[in-house]
Amino acid sequence: MGRGNSPLRVLKNRNFFVLWIGEIISHFGDRLAQMALVGLYLKETVTMSLSHSVPMMRNLFFFSTLPVVIFAPLAGVYVDRWRRKSTLMSCNFLRAGLVLIIPLLIIYGKGMAHIYAVIFLVFAVTSFFTPARSAIIPNLVEKGELLAANSLSNITRMAATIGGVSIGGLVVAFVGVRTSFYLNSLGFALAGLAISTIKMQEDPPSNSRSGLKEVGRELIQGLKFIGGERRIKFVAASLFILMGVSGLGYVIVTVFVTKALGLGTIGLSILAASVGAAVLCGSLLYSHFGGHLRRDRVILASIIMAGIGTIILAQSRTIFLLSIGVGVIGLVASPIMIASYTLTQEITPDRIRGRVFAALEVVISSAFLIFVWLAGVLGSRIPPSQVFYLIGITLLGYAGVVLLIKLSKKTV
Repeated sequence: MGRGNSPLRVLKNRNFFVLWIGEIISHFGDRLAQMALVGLYLKETVTMSLSHSVPMMRNLFFFSTLPVVIFAPLAGVYVDRWRRKSTLMSCNFLRAGLVLIIPLLIIYGKGMAHIYAVIFLVFAVTSFFTPARSAIIPNLVEKGELLAANSLSNITRMAATIGGVSIGGLVVAFVGVRTSFYLNSLGFALAGLAISTIKMQEDPPSNSRSGLKEVGRELIQGLKFIGGERRIKFVAASLFILMGVSGLGYVIVTVFVTKALGLGTIGLSILAASVGAAVLCGSLLYSHFGGHLRRDRVILASIIMAGIGTIILAQSRTIFLLSIGVGVIGLVASPIMIASYTLTQEITPDRIRGRVFAALEVVISSAFLIFVWLAGVLGSRIPPSQVFYLIGITLLGYAGVVLLIKLSKKTV
């Protein structure tokens, strides 16, 4: 085990440590809010059948993903123009205020349509936050620390998922949904305060013209870079497939556990803890042993394992077997994300990094959005097991196509 690749060593960097603390707080609050939304879903669909309740779950995911598709391309351009620290702070404070509106809407009984609108606005702001966070990491750490930094960020997200979802499920089940939103808002505010203590020099970009023509030109620059870089095209295609089937599977699993098995938010907490623990293990293993491995091979091998894990899901009828299936997927999903983001950070010049990461967010969110909508169609027509078989075959088929392309190039 190489100590040089230990993710904890990067915490000696004060600025990254502060960013990491902010991530812990905001991710933990996010998961609490996620469980509160599931609680709202269960409350609104208590008299509905399984097939009729799927579209509402789809809508919750749809309105949290649509703004990323709409705003992320422009967000990437502006992230490269603005000071990234200020962008992260502003986004956290804006989200803190917006999330506070949701419990007020619940109190005054304004209905799900108004809550969908607030969710849309929260994730519109997130469209600026996400590429800024990914783009600022290479400004805070050395190039040799990127794998450790990305691994630790991934570990943080999963640890917050385990804690936030597990505790959030209990809070929703025994206290109510509003508490989760109050804590989520507080988390965003505290994360903003933490990021405000980062000490870094940021030179304003040399080109700060804001006309639509100039914004469009800068956006095209980022897209051209992706189109001309073979490895980033592979990353984009792999993330599209992975997040597409994740969106499809996430809706079906959530509805199956909460409605078909009748386990509610507590059952979802058990499942989320399983996948979170698996992702945590995957992140630790990859950060310790994966530094010398080719990033593209790690991504491809992990996709094959994810396909196998999804086929296990298709045969699951109990929470125990479901936990094993999502655990396999979680174990290999983290190396995919870590390798993808590290490879992109290593290749992409600083001046266009925000645009490139924003473009990847569009790829991820578009795939998630399309397949979440598809879940609403498939989930009301075919059994969950058949959906999982379809997902597994898709992942294995994609990996097979990539391998055939690689082999054909070697034989030419």
